[in-house]
Amino acid sequence: PVPAAAPVRFAAGAIIAGRYRLVALLGKGGMGEVYRAEDLILDQPVALKFLPAGADDEARLSQFHNELRVARQVSHKNVCRLYDLGEAGGHRFLTMEYIDGEPLASLLRRIGRLPHDKAVQIARQLCAAVAAAHERGVIHRDLKPANVMIDGEGDVRVTDFGIATARSDTAEFVGTPQYMAPEQVKGQPADHRADLFAFGVVLYEMLTGKSPFSRPSGV
Repeated sequence: PVPAAAPVRFAAGAIIAGRYRLVALLGKGGMGEVYRAEDLILDQPVALKFLPAGADDEARLSQFHNELRVARQVSHKNVCRLYDLGEAGGHRFLTMEYIDGEPLASLLRRIGRLPHDKAVQIARQLCAAVAAAHERGVIHRDLKPANVMIDGEGDVRVTDFGIATARSDTAEFVGTPQYMAPEQVKGQPADHRADLFAFGVVLYEMLTGKSPFSRPSGV
């Protein structure tokens, strides 16, 4: 949930590109702002992801294009679908499947560790989603609870392929440190094993309700 005091760039009810009516801000971060919207042509809910305000440089635009290109390579029921890239009033945005649910990160904060059966269910679906990406040569590189949605049926949807990449020997420091494999932290080339490392951290959090890297107070 977004705090009430968080500034909202677009007001509810705003019409984007003559097609999408914004309903509410779903979340925001360094990778952009995501709004729930209604597709007025197809009469169905969608999510619109905008670049952060002022972040319209070539590097960010390239990252946006990469997210769409890479995510569209992975077609799986446990992966959030991305549709297209749009622009309105100088604002670039991605249209994607709207998932009526809750981020795994929020769920863990709310209830702590998950019941064993539920953790196993989520873990299996996460494995299926990651395997589907790897079969297409795609490495997510930022697998974490914040990028895992649990939909209204209790099923997993992996989101945010913004820094995903095809397998390569390119070395780059990207990701969220708490979930990064040692080679990522060192800025060394990473392959599919980086996603497996992140999966292990997520699984630990689901089963224990805490990070495997947390330290006792005062240490």
